[in-house]
Amino acid sequence: MRILITDANYKNSIAIQRELYRENVHEVFATDKEAVFFTKRLGYCKDYIIGGLEESIRQIKPEFIIPVGSEAVKICSEKYRELCLIPTKESLEIALNKDKMLVLNSLRDVNYPECRLFSNLEELRLYSRDKNCVVKSSNESLAKFDPIYVQSGSESEFDEIEKYLSVGVKLLMQERVSGVGRGFFCIAKEGKIISYYMHERIREIPITGGSSTAAKSVFCEDMFKISKQIIEYLKWSGPLMIEYKYDEPNQKYHLIELNPKFWGSLDLSYALGLSFGRTLIDAYSKNVSEQLEKKYEVGEKFFWVLDGDLLGLLKTGKLYKVKEYFQKNSHTNLFENFSIDLMKLMWTIKKIFSSN
Repeated sequence: MRILITDANYKNSIAIQRELYRENVHEVFATDKEAVFFTKRLGYCKDYIIGGLEESIRQIKPEFIIPVGSEAVKICSEKYRELCLIPTKESLEIALNKDKMLVLNSLRDVNYPECRLFSNLEELRLYSRDKNCVVKSSNESLAKFDPIYVQSGSESEFDEIEKYLSVGVKLLMQERVSGVGRGFFCIAKEGKIISYYMHERIREIPITGGSSTAAKSVFCEDMFKISKQIIEYLKWSGPLMIEYKYDEPNQKYHLIELNPKFWGSLDLSYALGLSFGRTLIDAYSKNVSEQLEKKYEVGEKFFWVLDGDLLGLLKTGKLYKVKEYFQKNSHTNLFENFSIDLMKLMWTIKKIFSSN
């Protein structure tokens, strides 16, 4: 099968490229709007194309597309549905627009926080006067940035927020909930879970809330039940990450967001012996069975050392925690390619001495 993987430079895209390369069953290509010099050095694909997705599709004529980024998912939903395993337009609209996710509170124990769209700082000022909140892009396929945390009564982040408002980005403010970051990750088909695992964040960057730089596999029956409800309600097809905050003292989950695409921490799934690239292809091309039982080990850890974790440890004065990289059941993405690791190390050093 001729397969086209989008967003070739993303670490989750590279993880899928590596998986399919090792299986050596399909003819795999990757595309990205940016230069693919370093990704190309890995040599996981037959060819790498620089340019827009539509032009790449015309050039490659794929039999199956794996969209990785939000923009690619949206384009595929609108123009190439027959070449993807992708949710209905209605379900995708709920996942991409955080204000529309409120409908999921009709399900048991979902607990999606109060949220609302705003178009000026005065609305935010009134909302955050007596509560902590998080400001996010209302639709990440249109504008993507790390969450901005606003403390009750504080206006220290307003300048940054105003920059987004001034260029017409639709912003959403959400009541901030506390807890441990946990995620449910799966491939589903027509509302049935085909393969899944769960993880808990150990560290993230920025440290105030962002992408995982260290995570460990976990299992929780409650998180499984809530996630299964959501997937069935949306009749979901394709990859999905469901992000939660887990309030441990009260044993309560708060839904934070739906990520309707492959997730940044995909490497952990391979450390668990799962193959989501192959699973996605099988779900698209074959009749597949629903999977309800757990098929992975808990307590396995993955560290993205040069993709932010080492930087975070240095910035927070916790460099002693590098010993975790060498413990039992620990995995990293180091030594996949020396030249790429060297470039990441240079980026890390630059960031360490950056005023930002």
